[in-house]
Amino acid sequence: MFSRIVSMKIREGSRADFLDAVARSAATSLRDEPGCLRFDICADRVDPYRFFLYQLYIDDEAAEAHRFTEHFLALSAAAERYVEPGTHIDYSTDVLFSG
Repeated sequence: MFSRIVSMKIREGSRADFLDAVARSAATSLRDEPGCLRFDICADRVDPYRFFLYQLYIDDEAAEAHRFTEHFLALSAAAERYVEPGTHIDYSTDVLFSG
């Protein structure tokens, strides 16, 4: 399995719009992508503008296919409006154990 962890800080005043966009993308990923096993949206407890996305895929190919979906491209466009420049970090990991 393969996971992607995304860390980002959004612009002040854009929380509701960002959450709407990312929730739509997560729901569509889980519904329409058989290789997407999990898509969690996590909010930092201290900083209300910092978010973490945790995505779990069956393999690298499923994760790569996700990047070409309509909902991913829509979220990427939204991220241009809502995410603070220089704060978006992607971590790609191999999942060694999942319980």
